[in-house]
Amino acid sequence: MGDTRFDLSAFSLSDMVRCGAELRRASRGASSLDAAAQAVADFLYHGMADGAGRRACSLVNLFVTRRWNALPPGLRAAASSRPAAAPPPPGTRCLATVASCGPPAAGRESSTGFERLVLPVPSEEASRRVPLVSRLIDRIGSGSVPGAGGITEGALPPSARFDVLHVGDEDRARGLWGEEFVAEHGIRSALAFGGPLPEGELFAVVMFSRVPLPPQTADLFRTVAVSTRMALLPFSGTSPSPGPAEQTVHERAAAAEALLGALEDSVQRQAVHLETLVAELSATARELRRSQRELQRREEELREEATIVETLQQVGNTLAAELDLDALVQHAVDAATRLTGAAFGAFFYNVLGETGESYLLYVISGVDRSAFDKFPMPRNTQVFETTFRGLGVLRSDDITADPRYGRNPPHRGMPEGHLPVRSYLAVPVVSRGEVLGGFFFGHPDRGVFTERHERLATGVAAQTAVALQNAQLYRRERNAAMELQRHLLPTLPQVDGIASTSRYLPATRGTEAGGDWVDLIPLPDGRTALVVGDVMGKGVRAAAVMGQMRTACRAYALLGLSPAEVLEQLSALVDEIAAGRIITCACALLDADRERLRLAVAGHLPPALRDPHGRVRFLDATTGPPLGVGRQAYSEQEIPFPSDARLLMYTDGLIERRGRSIDDGLRELRTLLGGPVGEIEADCDSWVDALTAGGRHDDDIAVLYVHRPAAGGGQDRTAVVREYPPVSDAVPDARQLVSETMHAWGLGGLAADMMLIADELVANAVRHARTPLRMELRRAGDRVMLEVTDSSTDEPLLVTSAPGGFGHRGIFLIDAIATRWGTRWIEGGKVVWAEVKV
Repeated sequence: MGDTRFDLSAFSLSDMVRCGAELRRASRGASSLDAAAQAVADFLYHGMADGAGRRACSLVNLFVTRRWNALPPGLRAAASSRPAAAPPPPGTRCLATVASCGPPAAGRESSTGFERLVLPVPSEEASRRVPLVSRLIDRIGSGSVPGAGGITEGALPPSARFDVLHVGDEDRARGLWGEEFVAEHGIRSALAFGGPLPEGELFAVVMFSRVPLPPQTADLFRTVAVSTRMALLPFSGTSPSPGPAEQTVHERAAAAEALLGALEDSVQRQAVHLETLVAELSATARELRRSQRELQRREEELREEATIVETLQQVGNTLAAELDLDALVQHAVDAATRLTGAAFGAFFYNVLGETGESYLLYVISGVDRSAFDKFPMPRNTQVFETTFRGLGVLRSDDITADPRYGRNPPHRGMPEGHLPVRSYLAVPVVSRGEVLGGFFFGHPDRGVFTERHERLATGVAAQTAVALQNAQLYRRERNAAMELQRHLLPTLPQVDGIASTSRYLPATRGTEAGGDWVDLIPLPDGRTALVVGDVMGKGVRAAAVMGQMRTACRAYALLGLSPAEVLEQLSALVDEIAAGRIITCACALLDADRERLRLAVAGHLPPALRDPHGRVRFLDATTGPPLGVGRQAYSEQEIPFPSDARLLMYTDGLIERRGRSIDDGLRELRTLLGGPVGEIEADCDSWVDALTAGGRHDDDIAVLYVHRPAAGGGQDRTAVVREYPPVSDAVPDARQLVSETMHAWGLGGLAADMMLIADELVANAVRHARTPLRMELRRAGDRVMLEVTDSSTDEPLLVTSAPGGFGHRGIFLIDAIATRWGTRWIEGGKVVWAEVKV
């Protein structure tokens, strides 16, 4: 047999043909029927494998039928030697075991054993001891044609007398051979096949398999049965050995015909089976494709839903965390426009002015804002009314077909120049019955907005309503706190020979007033007291203590006390008005005539001094304990303060923030003060902006910056001031004034640049503030400063315009022309300044 093996778990039509050929080849060297039968049994036992290449058969037995008197003497002797066995009549057909292959002492089909069995057939004993073989012999011997529905009398075609019996599950096997036998040999299925031999005899093969055999595999063994007959045929009949004389032409032709018929029958069965499988596979493939399409559709829907949920969550988190009103409304409209797939979106919202009057603002997403500048604010027209009154969502596949569209003067339809809109979606933003604003989305195509888009926009609107109220409440509380703080802080007076400026910046988060303060106090003797302090804590109590400390400090300084004496009195006062509260303070006395500065420090960060040569040092030689730890005697230090020296006094919020230590902040401050300096307002803004990383700081900041300008040398300050009403005529007048002044100062080469800066700053004030404004043009040494003061709280920013837009370009021009520029907040408004180096 060699190494040829057949996988029973995947037995195919080609395996059937090759197995039959190998089986016939296996018996060619046999010398007798027994030897040929044993060769067949050995081939089946060793040649059948499972999917892993292991032997698949646990037992193989081959039986033949013979008349009692034709049995070899050995078989008759074995049968006669059994207890209680009486020889049958000479003409009785008997079933005899002629070959067996399997484990030792296992050559039996039941617990009673059948080693070298010789049993009359048919008989009750044969049915009991070899049930499967007995049934098979009965079928092929009596002429039962499988599928014919009964018994066919008379001669049958040779191929019709080959049959296969199949036991395909363990339960049936246990019923036939018993639990012990099936378990001992690991039987999963059994197969019996057989057919006719010459002289009316029959053969049968029983295979016990360790792998389950499907019916399709069992059916292929019908052809294997025909090949088994051909393997045994040369040794069958009365002659004990093969010979050409005994093999008649008729027998060979019958064998070949039987094999051909069996092959054709198997091929036909397999073809029908394959056609059925192909049909089933086609149906399954169609179902799989349909299921795959459905899964893809569901996957796309789930992916889209996941994206939407994630986006809504991000939008909710962003809106909930955002307290800046302008940033919040832009985030909201950007997110809603993106989720709805609109070509553009707008959010109109109501805000309260300083007088309590409500007015309407809007932001745009998807297009440049300048595309809507020429249109008036929308009113409660029949289309807009639903949204502005909070009556519900309005969604239209084609708003131009809506009967309410175009029914309100002065526009009978879309205003000229308006972006095209067919698909329309509007969602009110309502909180506790109050309409806070509305989202409006448009698209030039029809039918863009679906019910899902409506739900998404409604969800964003609900989140926006809550966030908007929080931001407005925060803005009102923050403005109130800042107003309280500004009222508690003094306005720095003008002192001859001293240039000074101050800054107070509340923490970027939180709405409570703080305890930081600065003060500049002109004294009757011509000297100037400089003070910076910090009452630890937040809220009205800290602000109240700060106000008391500032007032007391001014009083002590006006009494002529030295800085150390002032701090001593303040420390005693803290025990009376704010026991247990920690307060730090730095108090200095500047004598400009003597060019001396006396300084005492109570637990505060040291002031920074820059000398005329640009060297910077911190005045920390005599720092004492904070105020509020009982009456203390503080030390003073006296420092030269020559012409062109600069002093910066500050609270810890300027240099300390999350992620940066005080030491790192002091080093950064020293670097900034040691760099190029100019006009003190611009210096102060620039340093504060750098140290707070663009305005982000966790604590309040108070700064006092003092400079003694050098006398002569072109350093004299020259200023021109003009006030304007908020009308467009102010712009050309300001340009003319700047041009004339620059030429009068002998700076005609800078006139064009300064006129452009004046044009932009004054135009912005006229457009956004809509209140009287003040322009100041000032020269100090080698620098020219232009300032515009207005009452608006809108801060000019560098905002990139969309392609094709023309807005926001002026600030970029100022940024390109000016050496420095910025914004500082004052009581009642702001100052926007720009500085150009001569």
